Amino acid sequence: MKLRKLLFGLLLIFAASEARGQSYVTYYKKGESLSQSKNWTEAIEYLKAALQGSGVDKKSIATRNGVAAYFPNRELGIIYFMQGKKEEAKQLLEKSYRDEPTDRALEFLQKLDPAWMSNHQLANIPQPKPLFEKEKLEKSAESVEGGGSLTFKIPVRNEGEGRFDNGKIRIAAVAPVKGVEFEPLVTVGDVRGGSSRLIQITIRTNQLLTDGKAALTLTLESESGTVWDELPVSFSTFSPPAPQLKLVGLFVVNDAKLVLEKGRRIKSVKLLLKNEGRGMLTKPRITLTLNEQPLLPTTNGLTTILAGETATIPCEFFIPSSFVAATATVGVTVQEGSGTYSFSEKISVSVQEPATPLVHFDKTMTQWEGIREGFITRLSQPTLKYAVMNESDEPSKDLIVKVVQAPNNVGLSVPASKKVAPLESNKTVGDEAKLSVSPKLLKGTLAKFTLRLENPHGKLLDKMDVEVPILVPTKSKVSLPSAEESHNLTVKIGEFLENNFYFNLRSMGSIDEDIETKSNFQKELVRLCFKKGDKVSIGNDIVPGELILSGKFPEAYEAESYLNNLFLWYDNYQIDFQSDNARFSPILFSDKGVPYVDVYVSKTFTGKSKSKDFFGVMVTQENLLQIKIVFDRYRQSNGKWDSRQLSVKGVEKVKIPTTIAVFPTAEEWEKKEANEKNELMTLSSTLNGLVENLKSKLPPTTKRLVAEHFMKKDGKSEEIYTYKIENELTTSLALKKIKLINAEDWDPLKAVPNEEFLMEGTYELGTAGLKLKINVRNFRTYESVGEAEAIINPELLGIATK
Repeated sequence: MKLRKLLFGLLLIFAASEARGQSYVTYYKKGESLSQSKNWTEAIEYLKAALQGSGVDKKSIATRNGVAAYFPNRELGIIYFMQGKKEEAKQLLEKSYRDEPTDRALEFLQKLDPAWMSNHQLANIPQPKPLFEKEKLEKSAESVEGGGSLTFKIPVRNEGEGRFDNGKIRIAAVAPVKGVEFEPLVTVGDVRGGSSRLIQITIRTNQLLTDGKAALTLTLESESGTVWDELPVSFSTFSPPAPQLKLVGLFVVNDAKLVLEKGRRIKSVKLLLKNEGRGMLTKPRITLTLNEQPLLPTTNGLTTILAGETATIPCEFFIPSSFVAATATVGVTVQEGSGTYSFSEKISVSVQEPATPLVHFDKTMTQWEGIREGFITRLSQPTLKYAVMNESDEPSKDLIVKVVQAPNNVGLSVPASKKVAPLESNKTVGDEAKLSVSPKLLKGTLAKFTLRLENPHGKLLDKMDVEVPILVPTKSKVSLPSAEESHNLTVKIGEFLENNFYFNLRSMGSIDEDIETKSNFQKELVRLCFKKGDKVSIGNDIVPGELILSGKFPEAYEAESYLNNLFLWYDNYQIDFQSDNARFSPILFSDKGVPYVDVYVSKTFTGKSKSKDFFGVMVTQENLLQIKIVFDRYRQSNGKWDSRQLSVKGVEKVKIPTTIAVFPTAEEWEKKEANEKNELMTLSSTLNGLVENLKSKLPPTTKRLVAEHFMKKDGKSEEIYTYKIENELTTSLALKKIKLINAEDWDPLKAVPNEEFLMEGTYELGTAGLKLKINVRNFRTYESVGEAEAIINPELLGIATK
């Protein structure tokens, strides 16, 4: 390993020495010295290094310091002799004796072979015989143009038995030729006897070449300078071809026709130049102008344009928005580096207004915030975030963004126009528009808006349509009344009918009252029981037949007119009600959610007719009346429901129904109310635990929770039993001094941070019961601030599990 490193170092030293012009004789001298001291291993490496520089033994060789003897073959052969390598020693000693006979070489040759005689043995030493195989000469071309090149390929064959060492081919011009360049010496290397080696010779030409013929002589020499063979070669020469440029045109990336847009930089435009001449354009200097203004091409490193080649020069163009002409002029000038060739041409390019807005909305950056699961709800505080982009290469002026509802969305209001600061070129700025929600007015299923981007003069630059779905719960069903409420309501209705309707109607027909008193009773009855315009039909069978047939008295008549007409048809009359036997329906609700109760009562009418057809006839009629009692139902602060503002909506004669609701007795009412109270106490206990858990997670400053009626994520109203939960939850929250506010009655603009929060209620009905989950959120960020859940026994709600 050390010897290899030494040899590698010697080779490096040798290469460096050669580069400095020093002789390889130094290695020979070092190897000779080491050999004399019998340090043969290192001596061999130095002598081999010397042979790499020159393999010919000589009595004298020129060095930097004069003349010195040089016998590396001989000394290396002597070392091999000392090491017992007789064959290797004999070959090297014979080579040395053949190069330069010496007594020292002869001495060791005779030690190897005592019968060896120089004159006899030298004749038997294998000798090389190198020559050109002229018949196999190959030319790459018969002629060459200035700036071009050609090659000769010729085999060198050794027809002798000895090896041809370190051969060379010397190249010389028969006569001087301008513009022809070549290396004067080409290395052949070693060629063993009977073998050949293919040598390539390259001839180059430059721009000085003229028309004519060049003749060269190739001489095959040994390392000592012995000439073995010669070969004449020739070829025709032509002056360098001249380039001829042509402007093909300007094209965009997809090779379409180039059209410039005002205010928009056209990128990746390519200018095509074709060299239609025979000559090559070397180091061209390309100058571009746009409307006589210098324009730098975006190309680097274009050093040549070969004959027949089309060069692509990438460049960018920019026409400012203030440019008014329909075309722009692009100038192209190309000058060769040497200055021998130049080209100049102009071309017109169409200019148009931008096909797409230069300043526009970046639709990829548009998003909604402050909405719940992608929907606007009564509790939302929607914010539309958008971005304005300036794709022009010039700053934009003041811009205005307007949010327009298209069409108007009930319950939503948009802000006034906003200014956008001037934008630098190729910059984007983000902004937002906060919308306001009026919970009581919010309607529809989809809110649509148009964002308009205008300049200060109102010119539309860009617009963007955005939309977001609206999630408004369907009309809340009114919760079913409890037994206590139903009981209280029947009592109120009974008192109302007895004190107002029955009494006044009876008194109107009393024979003891005068007309004025009866009229006052009629007015009082209308004021207390009916609203102006209410239709009634109280036993129209007692109306004279001719009036009914003539159509002058309809089936349903305004209450006030009907009562007034009773005085015209009868002298006196009496109406009796069997109120003790009245029957009440459960609390019912109209399509609009208005609560009412139907009361069924028997009525007896007795009167003396004034009709000309029945004058003086006593008329008696019994009817079953259906009286509709309408009332307002409201929830008290403790979460319970109550009723007020009772009124008679209408009175109709009906046939006796097969079944009429019969209310329970007082004892049955008490039992029913007790059962309901027990159920509510159990439900309240469950919800109290939920509220207590929720309260521990809320800030101590919490005073109000805002919620819509419990709804699913798809916005559909929940089953009726959720109202029972909501009622008890309201009561439980009130115990913790937290008020539940309906979303329709809440104004988010007046909301107090850390006091008011949004509440969501969701449920899942399973075999274990109804899983109720309450989530309270910050009304501005919608971030969850507290969660709590509870499992409710389905029996408490009167529902069946799955």
